[in-house]
Amino acid sequence: MDSWLVKKTPTTVEIHEDEPSTSSNPPKQRKVMRKYEPRYLKIGFTWNGDEEEPRPQCVVCCEVFANESMCPDKLRQHIETKHPHLQNQPLKFFKTKLDELEASKRKLLRITKTNKKALHTSYLISLHIAKAGKPHTFGQSLALPAIKDKVGIMFGDKSSKEVETIPLSNNTLDETTDVGDLCQLLVFVRYIWNNEPHEDMLCCEPILQGSSEEIFNILDTYVKKKGLDWIKCVGLCTDGARAVCGKKSSVVTQVLEVCPDALWTHCNIHREVLVSKSMPDNLKNVLNTSIKIVNFIKTRPSQSCLFEKVCEEMGSTHKSLLLHTDSRWLSKGKVLTRLVELREETAMFLDEKNDLAEWLRNKEFVLQLTYLADIFSKLNELNLYLQKIEGADIFVVHDEIQGFIKKLVLWKKSIEDYKYDCFETFQTFITENDVKPPDGIIMEISAHLNALSENLDYYFFEGMKNCQQKNWIANPFQDDMMTGISAKADEELIDLSENTLLKLNFNRRQLTQFWLSVQQTFPTLSTEALKVLLPFSSSYTCEVGFSAMMELKNKSRNKQQLSNSLRLKITNINVDVNAVINSNRKQAHPSHRPRYKK
Repeated sequence: MDSWLVKKTPTTVEIHEDEPSTSSNPPKQRKVMRKYEPRYLKIGFTWNGDEEEPRPQCVVCCEVFANESMCPDKLRQHIETKHPHLQNQPLKFFKTKLDELEASKRKLLRITKTNKKALHTSYLISLHIAKAGKPHTFGQSLALPAIKDKVGIMFGDKSSKEVETIPLSNNTLDETTDVGDLCQLLVFVRYIWNNEPHEDMLCCEPILQGSSEEIFNILDTYVKKKGLDWIKCVGLCTDGARAVCGKKSSVVTQVLEVCPDALWTHCNIHREVLVSKSMPDNLKNVLNTSIKIVNFIKTRPSQSCLFEKVCEEMGSTHKSLLLHTDSRWLSKGKVLTRLVELREETAMFLDEKNDLAEWLRNKEFVLQLTYLADIFSKLNELNLYLQKIEGADIFVVHDEIQGFIKKLVLWKKSIEDYKYDCFETFQTFITENDVKPPDGIIMEISAHLNALSENLDYYFFEGMKNCQQKNWIANPFQDDMMTGISAKADEELIDLSENTLLKLNFNRRQLTQFWLSVQQTFPTLSTEALKVLLPFSSSYTCEVGFSAMMELKNKSRNKQQLSNSLRLKITNINVDVNAVINSNRKQAHPSHRPRYKK
């Protein structure tokens, strides 16, 4: 019987916003949007042209009202109140006012567009000034006047006046100066971004005392301020300063405490320079005497000018010697080579002025001098190679060092066999002067070459040994190669080495890119390989940064904070000028343009 019963179910009532409601809360009323009608022009009103929210605008005073005022009575009230003398004007009068209003809008739009282009140009010029490391006043004092003259001559006065709208004042690039000569901590970082290796300046911060605690605290504060994680640091490379890499409480020690898995690398170029400083006493005396001869002439302006005249009269290839400085890596080789080339001119100039001229006529002294010029030139070649291999991995560096060690062994054997063709300047002097090198000098040269080989082995052996154990990174397709990490890593290496497609695409010169490309397929191998490949092998990038800093920080621009200017000068990242303008939300105003004298 239940199937025949009619069961009442509770009904739901939908209340719409457009329908009246019996609840205590009043319903939301739909907003009425009034439209503009052409007949309103007879009253003296046009509209703003916004379809979504049309608003009336008076053609006389250009005042804009709310949409609620879009009715004849309210519009007429404005005319009667603000412009009573125009109540009975004909339609033609208001059309004329409308044309004037439209013309002013078009002119304003054109000026606004011009201002945007001028602002964009201003930022581009400022960017070029920053990259060139020029003073920030360069834009207004030289760049804009030069551009104005050039445009005026080539395109006429009208285009020249448009150049004046570029708002490039001295403050477009902000510059704060101080009177203190502060040391600067310069740090570069290499990282992975969009599956590609990149390197750029991390920070440039002033330091007061230069202690290890201060340097680490500055670095640690910056890292935490930027939201970086020390754990992700896989390596660091520094020079040999005691505060940086000492055994106790150095910067390296403190960094390794917060990221224990990171590896420290002593700059390869600094180690190569340390190797070149060791030599026998006799050769060291020859080097010091040679530097004394050069400094006697170069450190006295009057002597230097007279020596230049002597070289001109003798028709020499060069007209001056080179001054030696310990801070320059390539100084010794270039100084000694130039002294050998100008030794006759130097000896003649030093006659009756100094007893040093006798050394340049002593054949044994010159033999030792020519050898030093040759060996330091070869060391310079190694140094230059280590500088030029930008972004090179540690395996390439160690290959070059190992090759140089083998060359030293070869040169030592050749010298002991009285074969001098490996040292060009040394051999040329022997041939031209028919000199037979004494056995004592041969023994000194042999001992020096042996010492260089032993020192290179001392400074680089441990690093080369560690890399030899990880040689699978440099060539993962060798037979019977094991990682020594784990069984899983060895399995991945077997799978990778048997992959014919990867083997065909393998490029030794793009080792980092290769391991990044297999990161998803072989994660264990890729992670371990990148830990070895990403760290810097030398601090040469910092040396380049300091050279750029010297151009920025001079007597007239002694800045306390160099970070922004230096970053713009040396960065490899392309600056998005439009994004910078939008983020700053700056607008150029023609009234702010510089005034040029006619």
